[in-house]
Amino acid sequence: MIRLDPEMVLAARNGNRAALEGVVRATQRPIFNLAMRMLANRADAEDATHEILIKIITHLGTLRDVEAAGGWALKVASRHLVQERRRGRIEAMRLSFDGFAADLADGAAPGNESGLSDQEFALAVSEVKIGCTLALLLCLSRDLRIAYVLGEIFEMNDAEASAALDITPATFRQRLKRARDRVADFMSQTCGLVGGAGTCRCENRVVPALRQGRITPPGAKGEPGEPAPVSIEAIRRQVQRLEAGRRVTGLMRSNPDFVTNLGTLTLRVLDEHGGQGRAG
Repeated sequence: MIRLDPEMVLAARNGNRAALEGVVRATQRPIFNLAMRMLANRADAEDATHEILIKIITHLGTLRDVEAAGGWALKVASRHLVQERRRGRIEAMRLSFDGFAADLADGAAPGNESGLSDQEFALAVSEVKIGCTLALLLCLSRDLRIAYVLGEIFEMNDAEASAALDITPATFRQRLKRARDRVADFMSQTCGLVGGAGTCRCENRVVPALRQGRITPPGAKGEPGEPAPVSIEAIRRQVQRLEAGRRVTGLMRSNPDFVTNLGTLTLRVLDEHGGQGRAG
């Protein structure tokens, strides 16, 4: 998931500024994507990514095996996201599967009754899908959530994921199975994209999501470099072509690769506090 060139890591440890920037560029995006799926909120994910990058930069000198730098960086990120005591905005809501299902059933508005243009409505539907699938993961405990994210969404094998989480492969497999079963059961009963008995439709959630401030009104300035949302109908067709047991995974993996330039800010903060030398 995170790949770091050993020579670049060595140069960064020796105070090479360009190499240090290379380490940050190589780690910021995968860490931010992991944080987004663990916290379901951009501001919280940015805060967590900033804190993780500082830990990585300032502890490069403690790394014994530069060949394993990518796995070490992932372990730093995973430990932070699982053990951090402070809860994010969505996490603080302490969502449960039953409560989330009730919330999705409340106030649905069929069709485009939002007053948005067709293009704006399509953007809003896509944002609803992303927000819903991210928030759903927060119904899991942190231990089960990160096992699901690493194993099911990022497709890491049990050896890689268990090393990142500092647990045995058997324990990882058990956690992944519990998480997978709970998510699949909820989605099969609730989500219309997955099929089965699910009746919730992303397009029916636009009006309540706008009313509750859970999505950004279309036309508001988006994040720089953020990929354009794909068609919900295209996702529905793609998911329905999969075997029933893989439809939830297909839907979860359909979320975009979230973009951030937070590494530049992190380096600037370290420079202001005289922290560049700590990498060595």
